[in-house]
Amino acid sequence: MLKRVFSSLTYSSLCMPENIAARGLESVPNFYYRDDGLRLWDIINRFVRGIVCYYYASDLEVQKDSELQSWIKEIFTHGFLDRSSTGIPQTFTKIEEVVKFVTMVIFTCSPQHAAVNSGQYDFGGWMPNNPFSLQRPPPTAKGTTSESTILQTLPDVNITVQGMSTSWVLSQKSTDF
Repeated sequence: MLKRVFSSLTYSSLCMPENIAARGLESVPNFYYRDDGLRLWDIINRFVRGIVCYYYASDLEVQKDSELQSWIKEIFTHGFLDRSSTGIPQTFTKIEEVVKFVTMVIFTCSPQHAAVNSGQYDFGGWMPNNPFSLQRPPPTAKGTTSESTILQTLPDVNITVQGMSTSWVLSQKSTDF
């Protein structure tokens, strides 16, 4: 599963504005994930721009920062396995590239993580929506299931309770939030 997911992971898929555009979701009405996410992306981007521009006055300073260049090279090499097809930068040549990359990292680790993690229980609390294991392979053809085969396929009560408990815990705000 990780291999399949990793094969479609690109830099643009991690950047909210590009991801929304690539999926053609700019004009979907009442799409709160997009609307709120783009606002948060913009807020983070403005903050990052202020910090990065404070420390780097020119693109040449970015290019000459050996620690910054080593950091992005290590991410490219070890995090994305030297795969240029991902679009992850191998070097930074402009301030704007650093701003975009750091914005993506902060966005992915904070609002994006919260968006996909915090609501798990809302969806997965009803076990048939998100069974944590299956006791039989899922059907491969329509019309071949019955109530009996569904019940034989879904996990037992113990597995269900463990999975729902995990999902509930992951969906809770930290006590020191």
